[in-house]
Amino acid sequence: MKHHGVICLTMMITFASACDRIGKADIQQEGAVGTKKSSTEIVLTPSEQAEAGIQVEIAAPTDQPETLEAPGRITLADTGTWRIGVLTNGRIEKVYANLGDFVREGQILARMHSHDVHDARAAYQTSRSDLTRAQAAASLAKINYDRAQRLYSIKAGSLSEVERARQELANAEAAVRDEQIEVEKERIHLEGNLGVTADPGPEAGEEEADLIPIRAAGSGYILTKNVTPGTVVDPTKDLFVIGDLRRLWMMASVNEANIRKLRVGQVAMVQTKAFPSDSFTGKVANLSPELDPVTRVMRVRIELSNPSMKLRPEMLANARIAVGPSRSVLLVPSGAIQQINDSDVVFVRISEQRFEARPVHLGEMFNGLVVLLEGVKSGDAIVTRGSFLLKSQLLKSSIESQ
Repeated sequence: MKHHGVICLTMMITFASACDRIGKADIQQEGAVGTKKSSTEIVLTPSEQAEAGIQVEIAAPTDQPETLEAPGRITLADTGTWRIGVLTNGRIEKVYANLGDFVREGQILARMHSHDVHDARAAYQTSRSDLTRAQAAASLAKINYDRAQRLYSIKAGSLSEVERARQELANAEAAVRDEQIEVEKERIHLEGNLGVTADPGPEAGEEEADLIPIRAAGSGYILTKNVTPGTVVDPTKDLFVIGDLRRLWMMASVNEANIRKLRVGQVAMVQTKAFPSDSFTGKVANLSPELDPVTRVMRVRIELSNPSMKLRPEMLANARIAVGPSRSVLLVPSGAIQQINDSDVVFVRISEQRFEARPVHLGEMFNGLVVLLEGVKSGDAIVTRGSFLLKSQLLKSSIESQ
């Protein structure tokens, strides 16, 4: 009987122990269910957030004008481009400027030898000699006229002699004026057309005086250089091309269906692949009077100021032209956008330690900010810095759960 009681006591202790284990298991399971998170959520403690540099901004509506997007390329402005050539045949003797140099208007870029300088200088000297002879003849004619007048006044000469002397003086003075014009013409040809001094002083070397200087027609950068010492040139060739990069154009292409939205004077924000976070402000200056017969697009000229010198001719660019009234949109920094499974997402903080990945539909970009059309609402706390770390943690959790 005593043995039977011991067995019963042992069974009761074993049953109680099993119930206790089952109860603890149920509590642990309930706790696990209570802390279970969604597959799109990440949990980070405040210390982990601080270590990762997580920053959050509250989404708020911002007014932005309706824009039209147009691709294109950066070009030199016609008013800021100079093609430097020569007016006569010759051979380049000296070159002072190189490709990429900044030059100022009037600066000598090179010097050229040409036989036209010798011919023009000889013609100039001949015209000066002819002028000297004409002036001497005019002085003699004036003396003869004065003598004829005195003889006529004392009845020692005839009136016809006076008239003949007057005519000879008038002819001599006309010859002087003609020779003066000829001298001036040859001087202008030497100094204005050829660029050499008509009357070089003793301080000027004979070689320098006979070489034609090739000067910059405007201030800018040398974009093309086609000469070296010894190059034979003629008036059909461009020796240098100078461009003012401080003022550039963007030639944008606008689809035929959007032409009605455009007006001269509209503000445009231009962005390039080289500087994606920078926007360059310009204005629509010209709308082409015709469409491209092949692509059916209209060329739009946007004038840009380029004081930072970041823009370069032939860069591909994208313009956003303000064509309508302002509208309220949500903007976030482009760094807040991540891609998961080929979808654009942002991370929204839903509690102190929880972050949720939300798919979003993106719109235009303004100065490094992206328009969010769908997926978030005003007042949401969006992660603007550290979103890549959250993406990595989410992908890691997804892999571990599989």
